[in-house]
Amino acid sequence: MELRQITYFIAVAEELHFGRAAERCHIAQPPLSQQIKRLEDELGVTLLERTSRRVALTPEGKEFLKRCKDVRDRLNEAVLCVQDMAQGLEGQLRVGFIGPASLSKLPKAIRAFREHNPRIRLDFSAQSTSEQLPLLRGDRLDIAFVRLFGHDTSGLNTLTFLREPYVLAMPEGHPFGEREVIDITDLEGQPLIFNQRIAQPALYRSLIGSFHRVGFMPNIVQEVNTEQSTVALVATGLGSALVPASSATDSRSGVIFRPLTGELPQWKITALWKKKNQSAILEKFLAVVREFREVN
Repeated sequence: MELRQITYFIAVAEELHFGRAAERCHIAQPPLSQQIKRLEDELGVTLLERTSRRVALTPEGKEFLKRCKDVRDRLNEAVLCVQDMAQGLEGQLRVGFIGPASLSKLPKAIRAFREHNPRIRLDFSAQSTSEQLPLLRGDRLDIAFVRLFGHDTSGLNTLTFLREPYVLAMPEGHPFGEREVIDITDLEGQPLIFNQRIAQPALYRSLIGSFHRVGFMPNIVQEVNTEQSTVALVATGLGSALVPASSATDSRSGVIFRPLTGELPQWKITALWKKKNQSAILEKFLAVVREFREVN
């Protein structure tokens, strides 16, 4: 059975006249009649009752017409769908991100994209950088927002989405709370909360190196696995912590933030996507992402 046979059958069934159906299909009547006969032979079913005066559908023909129209409509929908996908008007985008990205302008970028592209479904996955990279390479994510510390990015495009300095988060009532700016040298002996060494070993070494260069080892009283946990522990009074500047938007009571001076690494979030990914939807999303970048 061929698609053209279905098209010819729908035309005859709707016109109930071989001549008009042939004109509608832009073919001669004899080939049209032959194709309908071949279709019936393949099915082993009579679809049309033919006399010299009329053409009528058999009960089987009526049922087959209904099913054929459904096939035609679904095919038309599929054509429109893939055409819209090619133009980036419809489809799906899978976005991975680390937790701290939610404190950046990424949520605003996503909202702006959704407002202008309501027919594109966005699927989100909040995971660590190490968890996102294999998903991206395995085509289970289209774009990932991560923190890179020596990770392999071969075959991937990179775009710095956020670059900002560290600030010091302190419990309310801390003696340094009266200062406008705090230097890294002032932190000698101060109880500090750090991100876990095992989670981001390269970042951990970089921060420790910043303290070594000014002549002392930081007094680390607790290690945690997320920035959110870090700020929560600061609020308990356990110690202070180096956190990205965007964390200062955290309205959690019991924590104050002050700028830090000294030779410290910058805090960055990088967008990654496969070089082979030529999706029009991804390109539209990247255009919005570039509008919301913070790389001062």
